Amino acid sequence: MSDIVEVPVSGNVKTNVLVNVRQGLPSTAAPLLRKLGAGTKVQVFALVVGDSIQGNAHWFRISDNTYIWAGGCSELLQSTATPQAEPIANSQGRHARLSQVPLVIDISHGDGVDSFQNAKNSGLVGVIHKATTGETGKDDAYTRRRDSAVAAGLLWGAYHWGTAASVQNQVKNFMDWAKPNETTLVALDFESTLDNQMTLDGAREFCEQIYTRLGRRPVIYSGDTLKSALGSVVDTFFSEHRLWLAQYGNNPRVQNSWDTFWLWQYTDGDSGPPSCRTVTGITGDSKKRLDCNYFEGDAATLASQWAS
Repeated sequence: MSDIVEVPVSGNVKTNVLVNVRQGLPSTAAPLLRKLGAGTKVQVFALVVGDSIQGNAHWFRISDNTYIWAGGCSELLQSTATPQAEPIANSQGRHARLSQVPLVIDISHGDGVDSFQNAKNSGLVGVIHKATTGETGKDDAYTRRRDSAVAAGLLWGAYHWGTAASVQNQVKNFMDWAKPNETTLVALDFESTLDNQMTLDGAREFCEQIYTRLGRRPVIYSGDTLKSALGSVVDTFFSEHRLWLAQYGNNPRVQNSWDTFWLWQYTDGDSGPPSCRTVTGITGDSKKRLDCNYFEGDAATLASQWAS
C-alpha cells in the first residue's frame, strides 16, 4: 500500500475554481487525469495530506487512486444518506473483535514472513497471497510460502491483480502459477491501476473463466474502484460473488449489489479504525505494515466457507 496517510470521510464538495484531478498521489507532480470546472459536485472518500499549495496541504481522495486539492473546493458537506453498512447490532461485537489478532491477512513478496507456525499459534487462520499480475507477472514468493503456510495448518488463498491485458492470458497466467486446488481460495483484485486498468467487462470475463475452470466463483476484492464502476445499480452477476471489501473506515459500506461483505480489509497497517494491526511471525512491509481482514464469524465458519 502507499505511504499516504488519510482520514476516511463521507460527503461531497463543490469545486470553487477549475481543479486538476491527479492520479496516484496528492501532488502537483502526479499525472493529470482531467480537469473539473468550477461548480462541479464531487463525492469524497478521504481527506489526505499532500503537496502544500498556497500554504494548504489538504487534498481529497475522490476514488481509489485520484485526488483533488482541497483549497480549490468548498467545505465538505457530510453525506446525509443512510450508509450501506453491516447491521447496527453487529457493530459493537465487530469493533471488539478488531482489537484481536485478525483471522485473515493478505500478503505478497514485499511482506516479510518469519514463521507461519507462530502466526497460526497466535490466532491467525487464513492467508491470501498475491500470485500473479496481468498476463505475465508472477510473485516469486508464492509457491514456497504456500507450502509453509499449509504445513502450519493455515488456510491458503491466492489473488490475481487484474489489468487491461488479455483476460484469457491473465487467467492462464494465474492458473499456471497459483495452481489452485479444491482448498484454495481464489480472488480477483479489482483496483485502480494507472494506465493499465482492468475494465468491468474484463472482471466479468475473468470471473466467468475461473468459474468454468474451477466450478466455483472467485472472491472479488475492491473498494472505491468497483463502487465507481457499478454506480448505484444492482448487478446480479457480481452479487453471485463474495465481496472482499477494501475500506479503511469505522463503518464499512458496500455497493448495492451486496447486502454485506464476506471479508473486510479494514487496515493496511497504517490507516483504518483502532484495531490489531500485527500478527506474530509476520513482519509486513518495509515499514512493518500489514493488511488485516475482518471476518464476521468464527474460525470454523471461515474454514467451511473458505474455498466454496
